[in-house]
Amino acid sequence: MGGFPTLAKGNALAARAKSPKAGIVFSKPTVLGLIGTCSGNLSRVADSIGANRDSVRRFVDRDPELQQALRDSRERLIDEVEQSVFQRAVESNDTALQCFVLKTQGRHRGWDQSEAQNTAKDIATAAFDFILNKSKNPAESAKQVDVT
Repeated sequence: MGGFPTLAKGNALAARAKSPKAGIVFSKPTVLGLIGTCSGNLSRVADSIGANRDSVRRFVDRDPELQQALRDSRERLIDEVEQSVFQRAVESNDTALQCFVLKTQGRHRGWDQSEAQNTAKDIATAAFDFILNKSKNPAESAKQVDVT
């Protein structure tokens, strides 16, 4: 993943961000580079140049190229997180994570499970249980049969 500038206690970047300088002039190349370095986190961009986050946001909002760079950087970050989740799902025995990945990323292969499919599965399971166990009809279990 892209490395964020460290904001540990005593760090010069953090100190500059705590006391932004009035009238700081942003240069487009600087902000553009920091957007990539900071993975689209505008607070970290602002910290890096000693500016207020809102000022950086307004600066980015006025420039279509910076807006696109911000979107691209955030998309790359999401791609990296997805890759990390995929890798962890493959390497681990975490079936919940594996099911999550399949249901979200494998929909086009039939892993999408809607509520209707859950209901159909429940009905099929009850019918199968009825046939195998020759138990009472599950629909009749709600009725009380009075045998006197």
